[in-house]
Amino acid sequence: MIPQSRLELGFRIRVGQHYGTVRYIGEVANTDGEWIGVEWDDPQRGKHSGTVNGVEYFLTRSVRVTCIKEGDENAGSMIRSEKIPSFMTLLEAINDKYIMTKDTLGLDAEMLKEVQKQMHASLFEVVGMDKVGGKQSDLSHLVDVSVAYSPVNSAGDLTPLTSLCSLDVSATLLWNWKIVGDIVTQIPTLQEINLSNNRLIRPSDEDICSLVTKFHGLKKLILKKCALSSWPELLRLARLWPMIESLSLEDNGLRLITEESYEMALTNLQRLDLQNNQINDPQSIKALGWLPALKELSLNANEIRQIVFNEDIPHTEKIALFPKLRVLYLRENPIANQCVTFNELDKLAALEHLTMDPDPSVSYEETVSRAVGSIAGLKTFNRASVAEKLRRDSECDMWKMYAVQWCLVRNDAQQLKAFFKAHRMYPRVMERLGSPEQFLPDTRKVSNMLNLHLLNERTGEIHKKKVPKQINLQTLENLIVKLFGPPADRQGGLHLSLLDRKRDVRIPLEKHGKSLDFYSVEDQDTIVF
Repeated sequence: MIPQSRLELGFRIRVGQHYGTVRYIGEVANTDGEWIGVEWDDPQRGKHSGTVNGVEYFLTRSVRVTCIKEGDENAGSMIRSEKIPSFMTLLEAINDKYIMTKDTLGLDAEMLKEVQKQMHASLFEVVGMDKVGGKQSDLSHLVDVSVAYSPVNSAGDLTPLTSLCSLDVSATLLWNWKIVGDIVTQIPTLQEINLSNNRLIRPSDEDICSLVTKFHGLKKLILKKCALSSWPELLRLARLWPMIESLSLEDNGLRLITEESYEMALTNLQRLDLQNNQINDPQSIKALGWLPALKELSLNANEIRQIVFNEDIPHTEKIALFPKLRVLYLRENPIANQCVTFNELDKLAALEHLTMDPDPSVSYEETVSRAVGSIAGLKTFNRASVAEKLRRDSECDMWKMYAVQWCLVRNDAQQLKAFFKAHRMYPRVMERLGSPEQFLPDTRKVSNMLNLHLLNERTGEIHKKKVPKQINLQTLENLIVKLFGPPADRQGGLHLSLLDRKRDVRIPLEKHGKSLDFYSVEDQDTIVF
């Protein structure tokens, strides 16, 4: 155990269930003895901001930074050192949890005798007593270790851990990156470490330069709830882990991702977890697109309303952002227009797997159809495989959905370009299914009237007249008499003919009781008499 007398500024402590950081060690005016000034992670635990009776002893985070939450100004307290429980080394915590001593083996033997007595089974035998309670007798056999929530604040001698690959030291009392570097250096087989719910002090540039070689074997790092709310500062810190491939930054209050150079940090990062942050700016998502090796990105439970890359490219081309991104998680985001989002995601060169909440305004089947029909390379949607039949059906649905809109703009080059920009899938769907024009219903209004040319062959006089299709020949003759006057030969009457210009023939109209549509008279035809 490490005595409280060795407390330093920056130390992490836990009193009851509350975690805090030591910000001051010394006397307080008008009191006796030594006080420990603590900034609590939970501001409701504190009483002030580091100033007592008008004297400033330290500054809590609420004073050091802006944009604080209401109530954070009282995160500080003064406590006595005897209230702080003792610390442990990592080695002590592992021994305490995993390694059986002679005392525990003896205790387990006594427990076995009691069980035998109660069961009246004196011959009953348990094999593997060295594994009782999940413990063992050799540190070298440990591969995966968790000492979460233990009061660990230093390494100890970890050289016996010759097989350890994964270490969980979340919610412990580790307080700076030098200690973490000491742990990682002593365990060359270590590839993954969980530092969640720890608050490590900001390393200096000199510290980063001296520590960077210690983390070369580390591949996966979990930093959930570590108060890492600044992306530029995170990038500066990431220079410590040059070979990192998987990074979790869940629940750190990140709002803005700024566009940075990744030449010095996160060059090899393949998996990034940013869920449960507060990212809402499309520019932040674009900034992530420059991570050169990123294959998997989780943006679940943020505040993303839209994804727009603002890259005006032909539908046959892909953008330079996210060149290797294959997996994207977008659940629990208030995305306003999924069709726009799917159209933008089609611009990514490697995207194959997408998860997203369904649009509540349409059926789940329609959400699937829109996603699969819009994103050409999609292989799974919400973890369900995209079969070839589903892709064909989805593309057909999209083809029908936008058919009318396409017909309205197809003869205007500028509008057609804008249409293809908004619906990148449409040209490629048309290549397979053809033009949708012939399958659209005839929306023209069907008229029951005919525009006829009435020609007096003897005088050459002609009149244009609109008449019903159902008008019979007798009524038409009466109309002609009214327009042209009675015929010269009153006894002979009128002799009507349909002039068929297509075939250059005349068709006699002789059955006075029949209507014009009986003779298939069409609009703009000529009736000769």
